[in-house]
This record gives sequence, C-alpha cells and structure tokens, in this order.
Amino acid sequence: MAPLANTKTYKLNNGVTIPAVGFGTFANEGATGETYKAVTHALNTGYRHLDCAWFYQNEAEVGDAVHDFLKSNPSVKRSDLFICTKVWPHLMEPEDIKWSFNNSLQKLRMDYIDLFLLHWPFAVESNEDRMPKIGADGKYILKKGLTENLEPSWRALEEINRSGKAKAIGCSNWTIEGLKKLLSYAEVKPAVNQIECHPFLPNDELVQFCIKNNILPEAYSPLGSQNQVPTTGETVRENKTLKEVAERSGHDLAQVLLAWGLRRGYVVLPKSSTPKRIDSNWLIPELSDEDFEAVQSVAKGRHTRFVNMKDTFGYNVWPEEE
Repeated sequence: MAPLANTKTYKLNNGVTIPAVGFGTFANEGATGETYKAVTHALNTGYRHLDCAWFYQNEAEVGDAVHDFLKSNPSVKRSDLFICTKVWPHLMEPEDIKWSFNNSLQKLRMDYIDLFLLHWPFAVESNEDRMPKIGADGKYILKKGLTENLEPSWRALEEINRSGKAKAIGCSNWTIEGLKKLLSYAEVKPAVNQIECHPFLPNDELVQFCIKNNILPEAYSPLGSQNQVPTTGETVRENKTLKEVAERSGHDLAQVLLAWGLRRGYVVLPKSSTPKRIDSNWLIPELSDEDFEAVQSVAKGRHTRFVNMKDTFGYNVWPEEE
C-alpha cells in the first residue's frame, strides 16, 4: 500500500491548493524550544502544511523553524509551504483581528499567511495586555452583541483576504447553524471549517454540510484524544475493532485513523513532538474498503466530544450536547 500523505491535496473554494495532511503545532505547556524542534523535524520529514494559532503562544518558534529550514533547504520555497493561523475570541473586534493577524505575521516572520481562521464562533472581552479578561467567576466575559452577530469580525477577515496577506479565510469550531448565518452575509465564503473529528466524533452531518457548501472540513484531534469517554471509560486507542484493523493492515492505529479521515474527504491535522510519531503520522496508507468500513462501524452513531472549553469560556458552543 503506497502512502498517500505526501501527495494528496485539496482545492479550496477560491482555487488555493491545500496539502491534505497538516502538522498541528499546539504544544501542551511545552518547554521552550519544543515547538522549534518538532516543526523542524516535521518539515524535514516532508510536511508542508503547518497549523498554528495566536493563542498557542509559540508562533515565534514556528517562524524561526520555518526560516531556518528554508535557509538550509534552498530547493524549498515559502510558496511550497501552507501556513494557517487563527485569532482567539478576545480579539474579535475588527481592529483587534487586524492586530492579531499582524502580530502572528510578525512572529511567524512572514509577509503573508495561506489561511486565517476565526478560532471560535463567539467573542469575549480582552484586558490591557491583550489577553482574555477573566471575570469574578474565573471565566471569560462574553461580548453578547458581537457573539450574536459576528458579521463585523468576518468583514475584517475579508479585508485581510482582499489585501492578499491571507490567501484564504475560514473558521473553526463552527456549527451548521453558525455557518448558515455566516453564509448569508459572507462576500468571501469561508474556505474551511476546522473541527474536532475522529471515530468517536465523526461529525457526519457537519462534515456533509461543509462539503455540500464547498467548505473544506479540517480535522483536529484526528486520533481521538488522550481523554477517556466519561460515561464508559473507553478511549479511541483501546477500541477493540480499531486495534484489529491496525493489526491486520500492518499499520499503527494513528495511521489507520488518519487514512480514514483522508478517505472521508477532509484535511487531517495530527500533532506530536516525538520524532518517531511525526514520521509515522506522515506515512499514511490507502485504507482497503474492508478496513474503512470497519472504522465506519465504530464511528456510527457516536458523538463524544473531547474538546469543549466551556468552563474556561463561560460559553458553550454545543449546549444541545449537555
């Protein structure tokens, strides 16, 4: 089975080409230098798509890694790379979005970004240090008006897109309802919607809605999460059927899960700081029909979300899941 990670790409709705496999740069309180090392290893392995965010607070390390890699690999140009970054909910006022974008650009040491996303579909207050303002209850303070109508925020993204500094724009963690509203006023349609997606949260309806509306889904946490399902204590990596598929196909489970995502027609964004895992996550096989259907059978009827920061946000994007 020939790996396809190295070659598969998608075309966004504005004609921009995006590599189907991206490298997630989110670092869990990682030590200084960890992101630099991981990104450098990923680029040397062959990854050309990096998924970043202002809130990850490590864009400078990503920028240094890219800068040094391009310097020592003259055959690779900046135009061969695809860089995405995002704006956090406390910077959703139009002027703040522009500030966040330029701040990311500066830290990444770039003069343009390939994809710029609204990280979450709501807005909160910021403090004088340009960090989220925390209320008396220890949670973010919601900006109700802007949250109910994010059109001004989207207009700021459209402006950045028209300036040529962001080749494409999109969103992350948006629901079908939110996307319908956005599509009703968007002059530039969102090119992607980045969402949590794995066999415990296949998100079929949302994935199909996006594809139907020419919005490319991107899967974060495509390997499931390290968390257990609160109700059953089950984890994605301990699922019997998934382990059997991995064993009989001769691939590790992560490779099977990434292959499943690609076969469903969206971008997958694995993240790791371990060189060995960065390598193996790049070597994604074509899944046989039998193996694909086996993973589908695990996903069927499931809807277990691992990433919901409602206790930090003081706002729940998915109240119907309670």
